[in-house]
Amino acid sequence: MTSAAEIAELLGLPRPTPEQVEVIEAPLAPGLVVAGAGSGKTETMTSRVVYLVDNGLVERDRVLGLTFTRKAAGELSERVRRRLRALDLVRGRARREPDGAAGLLLAPNVSTYNAYAAALVGEHALRLGVEPSVHVLGEAGRWQLAHDVVQGWVDDLDTDLVPGTVTDAVLGLAGALAEHLVAPDDVRAFADEWCARVLALPAGKRGSVPAPVRNLLASVRLRAGLMDLVEEFTARKRATDVMDFADQVALAARLARESDQVGRTERARYAVVLLDEYQDTSVAQLALLRSLFGDGAGDGVGHPVTAVGDPHQSIYGWRGASAGGLERFPQQFPLADGAPAPVLALSTSWRNDVAVLDAANLVAAPLRAASAERAGLALPTLRARPGAGAGEVAVALAETPADEARAVAAFVAERRAALAADRAGLAGGGPGSRRPEPVTAAVLCRKRSQFAALHAALLAAGLPVEVVGLGGLLNEPEVVDLVAALQAAHDPSRGDSLMRLLTGPRARLGLADLHALADWARHLSAEDRARDRRGPGGSARAERGPREDRTIVDALDELPPPGWTSERGRSLTPDGRARLADLATVLRTLRRSTSLPLVDLVGEAERLLALDIEVASRPGRSPAAARAHLDAFRSVAAEFDAQADAVHGGTLGAFLDWLAAALAEERGLEAPVAELDPDAVQLLTVHAAKGLEWDVVAVPGLVEGSFPVKPQTTGWVAGRGDLPTALRGDREHLPDVDLDGVTDLAGVAGRISDYREAYVEHHRGEERRLAYVAMTRARAHLLLGAAWWGETGAKVCRLSPFLTEVLDAADAGELALERWLWTPEPVADDGGAPVRPPAPAADPVAWPPDHPLGARQPVLERAAAAVRQAVADGGPEEDALSGAGALGAVAGLLLDEHRRRAEERAGVALPGHLAASAVVRLAADPEAFALQLRRPVPQEPSARARRGTAFHAWVERYYGAAALVDVDALPGADDEAGDDAELAALQARFLASEWASRTPVAVEVDVDTPVGDVVVRCRIDAVFAEPDGAVVVVDWKTGRPPRDPAAVRARDLQLAAYRLAWSRRTGVPVEQVTAAFVHVGTGETIRSSADVGALASALEAAQAG
Repeated sequence: MTSAAEIAELLGLPRPTPEQVEVIEAPLAPGLVVAGAGSGKTETMTSRVVYLVDNGLVERDRVLGLTFTRKAAGELSERVRRRLRALDLVRGRARREPDGAAGLLLAPNVSTYNAYAAALVGEHALRLGVEPSVHVLGEAGRWQLAHDVVQGWVDDLDTDLVPGTVTDAVLGLAGALAEHLVAPDDVRAFADEWCARVLALPAGKRGSVPAPVRNLLASVRLRAGLMDLVEEFTARKRATDVMDFADQVALAARLARESDQVGRTERARYAVVLLDEYQDTSVAQLALLRSLFGDGAGDGVGHPVTAVGDPHQSIYGWRGASAGGLERFPQQFPLADGAPAPVLALSTSWRNDVAVLDAANLVAAPLRAASAERAGLALPTLRARPGAGAGEVAVALAETPADEARAVAAFVAERRAALAADRAGLAGGGPGSRRPEPVTAAVLCRKRSQFAALHAALLAAGLPVEVVGLGGLLNEPEVVDLVAALQAAHDPSRGDSLMRLLTGPRARLGLADLHALADWARHLSAEDRARDRRGPGGSARAERGPREDRTIVDALDELPPPGWTSERGRSLTPDGRARLADLATVLRTLRRSTSLPLVDLVGEAERLLALDIEVASRPGRSPAAARAHLDAFRSVAAEFDAQADAVHGGTLGAFLDWLAAALAEERGLEAPVAELDPDAVQLLTVHAAKGLEWDVVAVPGLVEGSFPVKPQTTGWVAGRGDLPTALRGDREHLPDVDLDGVTDLAGVAGRISDYREAYVEHHRGEERRLAYVAMTRARAHLLLGAAWWGETGAKVCRLSPFLTEVLDAADAGELALERWLWTPEPVADDGGAPVRPPAPAADPVAWPPDHPLGARQPVLERAAAAVRQAVADGGPEEDALSGAGALGAVAGLLLDEHRRRAEERAGVALPGHLAASAVVRLAADPEAFALQLRRPVPQEPSARARRGTAFHAWVERYYGAAALVDVDALPGADDEAGDDAELAALQARFLASEWASRTPVAVEVDVDTPVGDVVVRCRIDAVFAEPDGAVVVVDWKTGRPPRDPAAVRARDLQLAAYRLAWSRRTGVPVEQVTAAFVHVGTGETIRSSADVGALASALEAAQAG
């Protein structure tokens, strides 16, 4: 047997700690690993798989790993496969599985929990008479379908709730039923029994039903009534052959429970199971896993299952995570003899410096005590890694939230600059030196309502800022304008949305014109009422029904005649009238376009509002970066439309309702998170920060009511979309309304009050875990912020216990604390009230506000004035361009164009990131490259390009990797059907080549490597080991090789970048890395040891000139 330490030495990896060795070399039996934040759990899980495979204890394709996100699954899978391949190479042995695609498929299966459930349903659903090939609905599709059910419901619900609120309740209840494996009839039975039991009790001394009891009775009955809508929602899904993720997991759990064969098949397929982030699993997921591999597996009890998690990071109870699931693992996954599974720990933090870790441990101390008392689970305190830095915890106690935001921005700016200077000094500045790692920073908020002030302060401090998440996207100015236009076009009552457009950069309407428009709306309403009164015998009113007052949206659509003056003496200015007419045309065009697909409608709104031009004019941004928010919003619309197609198409109204829900809910609707920009300061919620880390982290808003936030409801007694605690699968870990021993309704009211207090305490436990997650995101510098006065300035805020505990520890000398900003608590005046801060001096208010144009306003106004002057002066007469004069004029124009192009080339800065293929274009034709940077022109996908993409995807699948591109989804994929024959010919030539029989070390690897001040992005197609220990990096080409010497030299730069990138990624000396273009169509392999120095020289020359 090769030990874990010996394997690490063979691979050149750090020696594992004794705790890690205990986990890596644990017997093939159930076990729980409690892994604190930053304790290296992914590395340890990888090492365990490698240890088991290398020692022949399990075949690599019989390992199952489950986690929650595709990103985490991909990272773990790639790390395991890369480590196993490296071990094979180091040992000098052949791969243990066959060559080619079939062999590479024999690898550990690492998946998400939902994807694994979906695979089970696809394989076994017919056992329960369910069609396995149904479409899976995302959040958008669920919303649309539930919205349709609610909007079309004709029966009485006995509620005055608006449709959007009922939709939320239906979705919440449907999801909870699936997550907790409960049927609608169970909810109805609970409601009948609970209401009967309560109403059987005497009223008590007052002789009436107390309000808390009356409200809870109504809430329980409403849930029972909503079961009809939930069943209709389920029936609609079944009728349209769709299901959501919760349905999939529930069906998979039912399969595992009801069919012993499913469990036997899975246990035979997977000899070892790894469960990541176990604390976040839901009741249905736990039921599935227990039935397959745990105490519900019959003769399979004791199957080797390793669960890894941290109860301190259990922060997703609000979206279905089972309370106490991790603590119950030892009993639910016992050893073969029935004894509880052992508990191991990883307690060294490889992320946090000492001070940061001390503060986090301090906040987590009550959580450790609660786990020990509740479940007897002794959780170790995280300790710092050997050689950890001192770190810093700072506090900013400000007077107002605005002061706090400025303090946060100043802290982040100063610490970023200091770390960047340190790293630049370590990296050196000589030729060939590596570009220092960027300093990363984030501001983590408990609530999205904090974003605006912090975003403004960070920008004012000169920091690049990236707001992460859909909630943030919906607050971006250009997206707010888009949504406002769609709302105003869809709903005439949305005067608030129209006001956004009227006062924005397009209309910039003055106060006088706004007042005049409002007067015109009142005038139209008065005319409507007068017209109704003139109807004979009121018949006109009876036919039309009661009129609603006209809104400013109506007024905009029917502008007053020129010269109209209101009773108050107001009228529209000529400029104001012209701008209103222009905006009215925009909204009318949008209304006529509402039959378009949503993504096209959004594009039309963007065009009509000229938002594409507006964002493109922002200085200091590339075209792609400037359009980022607009493109992200179009993606959201496309996703909603695509999901809604499964339920007979989306509507603009449903889309707007969905966006309103995303904005109203603190956590918002799920949206894909783009790759974060390491050069920007990220602004995001603590929930979204889980699993991430930064060098510098600020956590503002640490006051009562903000962090910890007050619970939005008091559990199931007030919420409409929650199951009663008694019906939940994790009920033993949650508070409930206990009716035992109650003798009258007053006693029931008292128990409801007790429940509310217990629920608030339970909620504060989740808030404490959230604070622990926030603090442990920081590697070196952590700022904790608070403001004494809230947003309204009405009263002094109480500091959060998570902050006061840190302050008390610092006062006691137990924690080093930096006072970044220290404002004493407000003192009381003679009357005993705290003295409020003086109001800031009022700045003169300009109207309309000019902030949409910002610093660009003077430049744009001068440009506009120049254009107007040129138009007023007129141009040369038409006949001035005749004869010799024409030649001179044309020559002058050509010379001007030549000078302009030269100036453009000189003014184009080389981007900080370049693709390796872009380096080739730069070397081949610098002028064309500069002009393309200046004015990017998208290229229509050609048949050749599509064929090349299809071939790359096919080779990727041949070697067993998952293709990143669905070729059939590419633009123009349906064009030129003749490509299939040419693609087949390429595939045949590849199969006949030497490369088809060789096994790559890596396939489709993305590597960023710095070359001077530019980071070159390399997409490496494949890497192969050579017999002499060297490696060759291969780039597949489907066209013919160039013959022109200059083109060959330019292309060699691409291979030089690949050689350098692979050398830096793996540590293999660059001299042992060769590269080759494999021209599949001609059968030629052109090898090269392209000069890495030439690459640096080419980029330096481009930057210089």
